[in-house]
Amino acid sequence: MPEFLGLPRELRDMVYKELLTSERPRPSLGEAQWLFRYRRVFDPRSIHWGEYGCAYTQEDRPRTVANFLQCNRQIYAEMMEMVHVTRRKGLGAVKLDCIAEDESFHYFTWLSIPLVKTTLTLDESKSRIIPGWADRIMERYLTCPHRMLSSWCSACRNTSTTINQLWVDIRLFGDRSGKWSRNSSPPDRTSWALCAALTHVFEKGPNFSRTEKTPSTTTVDELVLNVVAPPGVPENKFLDEDHAIDGPGEGVVHPHTVARELVDVWHRIWTGADFKGKLYQALLERIKRVRVCVNDETWKVRELRLELDRGQAERRRIAARVGW
Repeated sequence: MPEFLGLPRELRDMVYKELLTSERPRPSLGEAQWLFRYRRVFDPRSIHWGEYGCAYTQEDRPRTVANFLQCNRQIYAEMMEMVHVTRRKGLGAVKLDCIAEDESFHYFTWLSIPLVKTTLTLDESKSRIIPGWADRIMERYLTCPHRMLSSWCSACRNTSTTINQLWVDIRLFGDRSGKWSRNSSPPDRTSWALCAALTHVFEKGPNFSRTEKTPSTTTVDELVLNVVAPPGVPENKFLDEDHAIDGPGEGVVHPHTVARELVDVWHRIWTGADFKGKLYQALLERIKRVRVCVNDETWKVRELRLELDRGQAERRRIAARVGW
């Protein structure tokens, strides 16, 4: 069997592409041991922030291809070329699967995390409090807590992770009638469930089993919320596109109804008109752009970072005018 670098470049590119685009199998409702694979949130208090009914996978997050990039310089250069190619084609995104059952219960599962950009930052309040030569000696020979004095001590470091594109598939299942019989939380459950899951990732990291907050900072350049209609459902089984999200009825919710809810939630967060809106305002600082799709087709785009920058500039202008 030839060595990897002995293969033709075309075959190596195929391997790179497979590594960057491979995904875990998507879960299906009702599989064997289905409910044991998730940690479900049933705390009655979680209704207030929209997390009631969320279920997070207990599997560890998928591995990235970072180790492969560290093999040697040639593989790094060739693979980074394929990273740019896959991104131009809309491939290679970090993918999260969300099964929205009866618009009431939401099951979150990681499908792939091929590549993210992580940088190391130092806590300046702890750095450079001793000369550089002593700093290096203490870092090399001493262990914590003595290494707390060193600017390169792990206790002084924070990481900053940037996700180029986070793609979330919201797969619709069930019937509108089950929305009211199985869950007592407010009607706009899907949008707030997604906000709760995203907040968990930003505050506690990608492993949903983690309960402690992480010092790392995660940001997303583009968040894609893709509403996927249930397969094999005829058009006459869908509720009307303008059917209210709090309206009763029997039938499958229209994908455009959910898409409209996913667009409107950012206005509610921006204005902070209610408790949940204020609770999730930190998402505006972590996400630069939101693109809502229906069956992979772009429906609406929201430039959150641009809106945030404009709002902050206007606030500074008003403060300067009134002398705050």
